[in-house]
Amino acid sequence: MYDTLLDVAASRHEYAYEKPHPGLRMFRVKQTDWNDTRKRLDIIERLKEETGDGLGDEFYAVKETFKEDAMTCWKQHNRTKNCDEFKSDRKRLMPDTTAERKSAGFAPMQSNRFLCEFCPCGSLVMQRARAAKGIYDFNE
Repeated sequence: MYDTLLDVAASRHEYAYEKPHPGLRMFRVKQTDWNDTRKRLDIIERLKEETGDGLGDEFYAVKETFKEDAMTCWKQHNRTKNCDEFKSDRKRLMPDTTAERKSAGFAPMQSNRFLCEFCPCGSLVMQRARAAKGIYDFNE
């Protein structure tokens, strides 16, 4: 399983003396296994075994960072209901791994994840889109 959000969060983190974080990939997990509650608990237990004390609650709540960032952005946009930057390239979540990927011979990272997914404005945009398709009525 590849987790863009985890990569973005890890790429923002640095150890002391500005040494970049090496990443948190320990082993691959199939999406179907992660979606299965029993298997997910087994995977988390395996993570704890592999790392000694485990990664702690902060590791599993890393996506909260994006909610906080989205709220800050929304407030900076004066709590708009129709954001001009919704899912723009500027709001695309990309890990800062361009140099590492280039030196390893990999193509540039492609991401279809946006900070907007965590923003209150994002749900309003989705409601408008569904209403336009006739899925349900939407009144602001």
